[in-house]
Amino acid sequence: MGKIHLKSSVKGAVMGASMTGGWLLADLLLPEPWGDVVLFGAMAVLNIGIGWKIGKMFDQREAQEAGARGEMAQAKRTAGLESQ
Repeated sequence: MGKIHLKSSVKGAVMGASMTGGWLLADLLLPEPWGDVVLFGAMAVLNIGIGWKIGKMFDQREAQEAGARGEMAQAKRTAGLESQ
């Protein structure tokens, strides 16, 4: 079988839909008072983890951009010295 390549937005939509179905199933299977307590606690932990991961990805992207800007500035300085 061949690999299927999906865009990131499509992957995110599929993951979101499957997570929503999972939360709904968990809410329906657990008894009423405890279902909400366990479900909201699990959702809070998961959202904290997702937020941490997104923040870490933004930090990595900013570090890569800063490194690229530093390399470009160094190349400009080197080119300026060579032309003199």
